[in-house]
Amino acid sequence: MFLVKLNICNQTHQMEYGVSVQNVFAVESNAIPSLDDIKKLPNKVLLWCGSRSSNLLRHIYKGFLPAVCSLPVPGYMFGRAIVCSDAAAEAARYGFTAVDRPEGFLVLAVASLGEEVTEFTNPPEDTKTLEEKKIGVKGLGRKKTEESEHFMWRDDIKVSCGRLVPSEHKDSPLEYNEYAVYDPEQTSIWFLVEVKYEEKGTEIVDVEPE
Repeated sequence: MFLVKLNICNQTHQMEYGVSVQNVFAVESNAIPSLDDIKKLPNKVLLWCGSRSSNLLRHIYKGFLPAVCSLPVPGYMFGRAIVCSDAAAEAARYGFTAVDRPEGFLVLAVASLGEEVTEFTNPPEDTKTLEEKKIGVKGLGRKKTEESEHFMWRDDIKVSCGRLVPSEHKDSPLEYNEYAVYDPEQTSIWFLVEVKYEEKGTEIVDVEPE
């Protein structure tokens, strides 16, 4: 898979860090829609989802649940939704804890955006309609994956992988594309990707206590 070539470089206000793949685990859980269930749904995309390691068992046993709050910021600007991205760098932000705890996990999930997909470049004023009608949402970011590198997997699942390039939406509040779905039955966790975070220009040294 394309994971073999994955290499992420992210920057926060405090630091710059890289992410490398250590292991990939397939996920099977009765709480998650099966392949047969997902195959029946339209507009399927393989997406990255970020989560703290402490939340992974809950996701595996219960599946993804919509966010419990709505805020005009990335990750929450689409209301009570399950939000993922086609950029691994976006998911890596949510999985990062601290430089002295460099191990983390990213989730690869298949999401069905449904028959109707609405695109936004700014936070929608009314998210209740999106939630009630379970309309698939794509938030357009300032960066996107190179479309020439996209491909179809298992016949009809779009994989939007590729190097990140500037998009035409330079004024978007989102750095990367975000996708939102409102029905847990439209998402299926397929892989856990174990990653290691490494702060650029910093070396971690173990010091024995005196």
